[in-house]
Amino acid sequence: MKRSFEEIFISTFHNKVSFDEFLTLDIESEFKKIPLQKRTVYAPSSKLKQIHRFLNHAVFEYAEFNKDVVFSYRKGESTRTAVEKHANNRVFYQADIKDFFGSLKKENILHTIEAQLENTPVLDIVDYRDRLLDLTVVDDHIPAGFATSPILSNLCLFEFDNALDNICKKEELTYTRYADDIIISSQTDAFLPEIEEKIQKLLSKKVNPEIFLNLAKRKVQLQGQRIKILGFNILPNGIVTIPNKDKKSVETMLHFFINDEEKFKDYVSKNIKSNSDGEPSLRDIGISSLSGKLISLNSMDKNYISKLKKKYGNTVIDMFIRKSVK
Repeated sequence: MKRSFEEIFISTFHNKVSFDEFLTLDIESEFKKIPLQKRTVYAPSSKLKQIHRFLNHAVFEYAEFNKDVVFSYRKGESTRTAVEKHANNRVFYQADIKDFFGSLKKENILHTIEAQLENTPVLDIVDYRDRLLDLTVVDDHIPAGFATSPILSNLCLFEFDNALDNICKKEELTYTRYADDIIISSQTDAFLPEIEEKIQKLLSKKVNPEIFLNLAKRKVQLQGQRIKILGFNILPNGIVTIPNKDKKSVETMLHFFINDEEKFKDYVSKNIKSNSDGEPSLRDIGISSLSGKLISLNSMDKNYISKLKKKYGNTVIDMFIRKSVK
C-alpha cells in the first residue's frame, strides 16, 4: 500500500530528523567540495548522508532500470557478472563514458522522477520532485560522493540501456554495462566499424547531448590474446578468472604480513607506490594497499575470498576488508 512521503519519512526517522527540516535544509551548507586529482568529490554531512540513504531505500531503489545489462551498484551483483555474460564470445569491445557523473544533468534526474518511479511506495512522490533535485544534484550534475549518485546513474541511462540492448540483440551481440564501462562482444568483428557511432548517437538522444564516449580509453580484444575486462581474464575455454599476478601479489602480501613484518615492508617498498599525503610508514602503506585489493576482490569473486579465508584465517581477511587492521 502506498503512503505519503511525509508518513514514510516520519516512520523512518522517528523525529531524529524532522520533516520540516528535510524540507528546509540548506543543502549548500551540508557538503564540502574536495578536489582530488582531475575530479571533485562532494563530501556530505552526516545528516545529508542519512537523508540520501533514506531516498535510496524509499524511492530510488524502486525505479526502473535494465536489470539484464546493468550490474553496477546492485546488491548481489558484481563486475564478475558483467564479464561472464561475454565469456563465450571471441571479439570484445570496451569503452567508458567520459566524466560519467558530471555528464548526468538535472534534466536527467527530473526525467527519472517523472517517468520511472511508478513502483515506489510513495503516493505523492512527484509533489516532491523539486526537493529531490535539490538534495541530489549539485552544479547541474550528480556529484561523486553522494550515496544517491551511483543508483541515479543507472536510472538516468535506462532508456539508453534499453535501446542499445535492443540493437545488440538484433545483431546477435552481447551488451553489459558496469557504471561507466560499456562492454559489447560477439563471435565476429563485423560490428566494430559502426558500434561507436551507434553508441554515441544513443547517448546523445537518450541521455543528453553533453555525454560522450571516452575514445582514448576504448579497447578491442580478440580471443587468442590475453583478454582482460574489468579486472578479470577470460580464458580461451570461457572461464572467467582473476589474473594470477593479482592473486600472487595478494597472497604474497598476506603471507609476509602474517609471518615476517620486515619482508612485508620490503615488498611494499619495492612494489607499491603511496598516494597518501604526508609520510605514512611502509607498514601503513602496505596495509592500506592490501585492504583495497581485498575489498575489490570481495566484490569481484567471493569464492576466491572464501579460499583466502581458509588459507589465512577468517579473522585476518575480514579485518582487512573492514579496514580494521592496526
